Amino acid sequence: MTTPVVLSYGLGVDSTAILLRWIHEPASRDFDLDDLVVVTAMTGDEWRTTGDLVERHILPLLAAHRIRYVQVARHGPLQADGITVLDDSRSPRVLHLAGDYTLSDELLGAGTVPQMGGARLCSAKAKGWPLDTTIERLLGPGTPFRHVIGFEANEPGRALKDTRSNTAVRIGEYPLIAWGWDRSACEDYIRSVTGVDWPKSACVYCPFALSNKTSRARTLALYRQNVPAAVQALFVEHVSLAFNERQGLNGEVRLIDLVRADGNQAALDALDERLQHTPHAVYHVRRIARPRKDDPTKIANYARSVCRVTKPELLGAFSASEAAELTEVVRERGDTLPATEEMYVLAPAVVHDKQDRNFETWWSEATTAA
Repeated sequence: MTTPVVLSYGLGVDSTAILLRWIHEPASRDFDLDDLVVVTAMTGDEWRTTGDLVERHILPLLAAHRIRYVQVARHGPLQADGITVLDDSRSPRVLHLAGDYTLSDELLGAGTVPQMGGARLCSAKAKGWPLDTTIERLLGPGTPFRHVIGFEANEPGRALKDTRSNTAVRIGEYPLIAWGWDRSACEDYIRSVTGVDWPKSACVYCPFALSNKTSRARTLALYRQNVPAAVQALFVEHVSLAFNERQGLNGEVRLIDLVRADGNQAALDALDERLQHTPHAVYHVRRIARPRKDDPTKIANYARSVCRVTKPELLGAFSASEAAELTEVVRERGDTLPATEEMYVLAPAVVHDKQDRNFETWWSEATTAA
């Protein structure tokens, strides 16, 4: 029995280049396409332009070569909610880009944005866990498989980190590194085969797409072409900023300011329209900046308590523009740790109550110390 080959297909440049080369150049692989399973975990917030390209150039090839393609998504915020199989076919016709429980559902429910620093938890939750769960279900527990991931030639560090996830049954493989292909080589190959420039896969509100001048200009141009995508990104940021004015999509430089400077009035008008028709609620927000044990002058982490205190229907008298202005600060954040802050905010009624089970103890200790 041959060992199954599973390709984590993220819809972007790197994994698309691998898939196209395997199909068009059989000598580039050491397995039959019958042994290949392509799996995509849908975040629900990928650019529609990327989806259109996949439907036009990739799905017909998968169907023509009878390659099994499995599309999945999270079914809810918890792992206990399981996954939704959107499609499992050797003749795929539709890319189920909308997913099920989307990453933006989670971000809005938490009143936050994807984080730039540390581990990419959004990717681990929306892609990593659904992929791992799907692979085990498809192959069965304990079945050895080759797990192919599109780390390109300039990412040996990411590949090395991924090898730590290898087990007796799972072996990671990185063909782009073996071929010596960097991002440019992948783009060139895709262009030679399809005749189009393939975009980098990303959610419409990905902060990494705003992190440098080139990618920022590209993203702002996409927002001009796709106003609904711009509105979704702006709305996610708007909700986050309501709960923490320091938590915009692009750090201290807010996306709303970038869109204004870009002159995208259509997106700004559409955002205002969405806010006007979104119920709002009053939230009681408390935050603690907690010190490190080894150095109490440095922040270890933040803890936050969010609690809705008013029903949305009671706030009909407030317009969206007024709601953006209504923040009542009860306690301003101090300069010494642990630092606490407390406020009441009026924000879109999409955020869920959330508090760590130890928060009240931490809050009591921090406020007593202050």
